[in-house]
Amino acid sequence: MADGLFQLDLRARAPRLRWFHQLPAGASNLARGDLWNSEVTVTTSRGYGNTRAMAEYVLAGFLLFARGLHRAGRDQQRHRFDYRAYRPISVEGKTACVVGAGGIGQEVGRLCAAAGMRVIGTRRSGAPSGRLPEGFAQLGKPEQLNEFLAQSDFVAVCCQWTPETNGLISREAFTAMKPNTILVNVARGEIVDEDALLAALDEGKLRGVALDVYVGEFERPPDVRLWDDERIVITPHVSAGSDLSRHRGVELFCSNLRAYLDGQPLANVIDWDRGY
Repeated sequence: MADGLFQLDLRARAPRLRWFHQLPAGASNLARGDLWNSEVTVTTSRGYGNTRAMAEYVLAGFLLFARGLHRAGRDQQRHRFDYRAYRPISVEGKTACVVGAGGIGQEVGRLCAAAGMRVIGTRRSGAPSGRLPEGFAQLGKPEQLNEFLAQSDFVAVCCQWTPETNGLISREAFTAMKPNTILVNVARGEIVDEDALLAALDEGKLRGVALDVYVGEFERPPDVRLWDDERIVITPHVSAGSDLSRHRGVELFCSNLRAYLDGQPLANVIDWDRGY
């Protein structure tokens, strides 16, 4: 079992390896290693992480910009209030789109619904057996994303990073969004086209953006343009942090270990074609 860091040549170094489990929910960190698309069974903790903490981060990001609280830092630095800049809006009655309604996304949906928001979203498989997750008014396939973005005041990016989702939140997606949309990304930076994001901000398309991730986050600092725009709040991948740990990755590993020893199927096995 491992966390997000691992040897790229792990299979070559451990030729008898048959099963590998990692605590992160995503699988994108494995793509450069020799486990990818190999005969080794690889499982992840998808759906077993601190999903509540991440959902609270998303709602906090929505509220930060909805209430105009990001303006307070600038006012404090200048020692002068700009009352008209806050322009607070209520989240109640507004529509939130969850991009990737898996374990994290469904928790986001529940929390947003509890705050009085109408929740819609996309999922690769659509609504399982036609049943909507708790709190969701509508759940569609990825090809319906732009249709859903056009209805939404708030957007939460919660999907896996795969070849299909690379640059998913593109210039076309930003064009589809309503004016003054608030965007929060707790998935992977590469899912959002950062040049298109900055262009949308320049065009006044977005009210605010909270990023817990950015392109190349494990290799370099963020693009300086992300640092410098006061409509962007950027944090160092801390959305899952909390004083209450609800990560059940070890629990899943123990369950899978029993299944492995008994010759039974394992849960959360990566589908190499799907990418997670």
